[in-house]
Amino acid sequence: MNIPQDQYPAADPNARKPVIVLFSDDSTLIFAQRMRAALLAADPDCPVQMTWFADESVLSYRQISQLLPEGPSRIVTRQDLIALMQDPDVSAILTSRIYRAMLARLKNPVARWSGNRPCVVSFLGGLDFFPEQGFMRRLHCDGVYLFPRGAIKDYNALAADLDAGWQDVGFGHPSALLPQGAPADLDQRRDIFFFTQALSPSTKRGRIHMLRMMAAIARANPDRKVFIKLRHLPNENRKHLHLERYDYPSLMKALGTVPENLHLTDITMEKALETAALGITCTSTAAIDLLRAGLPSMVHLDYVDAYRDPLVEPMRRLFANSNLITPTERVLTLDPPSPDPRWMEDMFCPRDLGTRVLDTVARFHDREFQIRQTL
Repeated sequence: MNIPQDQYPAADPNARKPVIVLFSDDSTLIFAQRMRAALLAADPDCPVQMTWFADESVLSYRQISQLLPEGPSRIVTRQDLIALMQDPDVSAILTSRIYRAMLARLKNPVARWSGNRPCVVSFLGGLDFFPEQGFMRRLHCDGVYLFPRGAIKDYNALAADLDAGWQDVGFGHPSALLPQGAPADLDQRRDIFFFTQALSPSTKRGRIHMLRMMAAIARANPDRKVFIKLRHLPNENRKHLHLERYDYPSLMKALGTVPENLHLTDITMEKALETAALGITCTSTAAIDLLRAGLPSMVHLDYVDAYRDPLVEPMRRLFANSNLITPTERVLTLDPPSPDPRWMEDMFCPRDLGTRVLDTVARFHDREFQIRQTL
């Protein structure tokens, strides 16, 4: 049934303009969830719209139903996204990826310096082992938030000779907020999690090595559950930027008999963090998630064929001063190290991130208003 246009409720002229948070895959959706939480912690009335960029979507039904059961606020195409970037009724667009559809408009000086448009704020996609390319794609955003703290100096050096106009560079990421201490029930928790990653270990032998380590831990601790936390299910996200060549369910079947307390799981990261007593990972951002939740974390880089894995040395450099890189013996005996406090302060931002992002947006619009007043 078609409803006459005059029967739709009129738009409230006093309504606040929404903040758009973009996502297109599981990583960007997790970012969007955490960014929304940070904004609402700063301002419970902030009109946040979770916006699914469908043209580059590689989300499965399982992932979106797990991570966003209420569904997206908006679904946009390439042309819709371009239109949003000039929509005077949108306050800001927040994203952890600079999509191809955004680049031409971001680099267009006329579009960038025009008034009465949304503030575009970008974050890194997570742990970035090779940040230079990510820096380049963000040079024309209105706000850029980076971590670790040292990345700001590197970014500013790269942007020093660029006449890009107004830009605010800040520190932080919604997945890297300073922890508030260990969970109250940590001493009672028993679950051990190995958080897998799509690319590392990079070889079949390396992955089987990690499975055998987890099986050994399970056998040595029959009163505890050991979970292999999957990033993707087999044949899921075959078009994902990070494609998994050797899936753990198939490799686990090939091992034959495994301890009864060794399990595969596809629960969300947040669910895993609710029961985890400690976590083990190789080159995954799960190390950051564990620390953010106040949980013991072990970064293990001594697996078979590690020398063939291009992510091992960058991970080793990034965590060199963390005290978290854990040798095989300590992993097998469940002896997690304590993180270095100075490294934590460099990696994790204060929990007022939402307030600072909203301040970036407000100052951007004040700046645009001042420009229009002087024309």
